[in-house]
Amino acid sequence: MLSLWRASLPAALLVVVAVLLAPADALGQGKAKAVTFKTADGVTLSGSFYAAGGKKSKDGAVVMLLHNFDHKAGGGSSRENMPTLAKSLQDNGYNVLSFDFRGFGDSKEVNKETFWKHKHNEVNIKHTKEGDTIDQKNFNRQYYAYLVNDVAAAKAFLDRANDRKEVNSSNLLIIGAGQGATLGAAWVANESYRRRDKRPKDELFGQPNLAEPEVQDVAGCIWLTLSPAIESRTAIGTTVNSWLIAGGRTSKVPMLFYYGATDKKGLDNANAWVKTVKGTSPNGSSLNVKGIGIAGAKASGSLLLSESAVPKKILEHLDIMLEARGAREQIDKKVTDSNYYYQPMPKGRLTLNKKAGEDVPPVSLDVLGLR
Repeated sequence: MLSLWRASLPAALLVVVAVLLAPADALGQGKAKAVTFKTADGVTLSGSFYAAGGKKSKDGAVVMLLHNFDHKAGGGSSRENMPTLAKSLQDNGYNVLSFDFRGFGDSKEVNKETFWKHKHNEVNIKHTKEGDTIDQKNFNRQYYAYLVNDVAAAKAFLDRANDRKEVNSSNLLIIGAGQGATLGAAWVANESYRRRDKRPKDELFGQPNLAEPEVQDVAGCIWLTLSPAIESRTAIGTTVNSWLIAGGRTSKVPMLFYYGATDKKGLDNANAWVKTVKGTSPNGSSLNVKGIGIAGAKASGSLLLSESAVPKKILEHLDIMLEARGAREQIDKKVTDSNYYYQPMPKGRLTLNKKAGEDVPPVSLDVLGLR
């Protein structure tokens, strides 16, 4: 009946009908599309999706951009050349997701019926009970670690797009700047411990049948002056080490640490991170883990993107990472329909991460050593 109704329409109206009947969350090609998605605790995150198109598309690979931020200066995905980098990556065959962390840019709307019921939100944000928006200016400094849940929400968004065959979220690359890079490293470590239960949702009894760690989706990471602290939590430095060991050394996720060559602090930190990930393994000539100095640059974080050589260098390194790891086949993620478990190494204990029926997996700050 629908086809007969369509056939009776004038040709000029068919385009309008096609647009109206298209899935509301379908991701277009060739330009940036505004997108929103929700976190496990009820924040609506806003971002842009740049869909790769044409013959250049790299097996559906997708790049996630994580912007820098600062309690005083703010931050957001639209600042410091992030959109320019996203467009360059799109033009060279990559899908790209850029978004604002909660409280920044356009990511300020919350579901007040659920958001304030979470103790970490209630305790760490100045608010009124009627508040349906948040602003990072009202966060206490302890709260910023919880923004790692926004990275998990972004991956769940990509996994749902994967199941619609719009991207291949098994070929994920991450570019993070400053404290955004620190949160990215935390999330990669989290994924090193997290596994999906492969049993159908109507057979979730008995022992789970666990898939490989979710971190296997990550083909590589580029950290633009990764910060050793999240706001005032400078003691977090040793915790960052454990994240980099879990993601970079144990799970063997390639990691490149960019820094301005004349930025002494950035240089020292990058050298320390590389040493941490490598451990006693030489691996000196490999791009698996390496510090990348940007000649003549003193800038740090996403400001490094203003250096003319950096976007091209990033593209070259992403290509190398994806080729070295090898493109993985697209598989259905079934995020909503699946149970997920933490299996912390080396203890081997199973802890439920997310029940079937829930859309977005939360991140355990206990697993990450943040609580």
